[in-house]
Amino acid sequence: MKSIGRNELASKLGSPGVVVVNVLAAGAYEKIRIRGSISIPRNELEQGRWRELDRSKEVVVHCSSYECEASRMAAKFLEEKGFDVKAYEGGIKDWVEAGLPTDGTVSAERFLAERYGKPASPAASSRADAPRQA
Repeated sequence: MKSIGRNELASKLGSPGVVVVNVLAAGAYEKIRIRGSISIPRNELEQGRWRELDRSKEVVVHCSSYECEASRMAAKFLEEKGFDVKAYEGGIKDWVEAGLPTDGTVSAERFLAERYGKPASPAASSRADAPRQA
């Protein structure tokens, strides 16, 4: 299984040749997600939604954090299906802590406080009041 780091993923974000897949439950995706990512929960991915993905694109899967196994499991599954796939193991936690672009119904600051009991980074905090896309 191949992995991808935060900086490499950030540089590829928005590229037409890359699709970022959040493999967490739909509710988690609605709260906060990597900007431009799509939601295919891991169980749904394995039940057939993998067919929605384009094999001609690089697929990056992510879950919540380094402690979460879902991205690694999804990457292995998709690799077996013939996809060029990488796991972003830092997940949404690492992304938000770095102050990188997100969409969703909660701010980065609120997400980190509610989920992990800590304040966001200065970069993420400064974006907390920025307009968010639904």
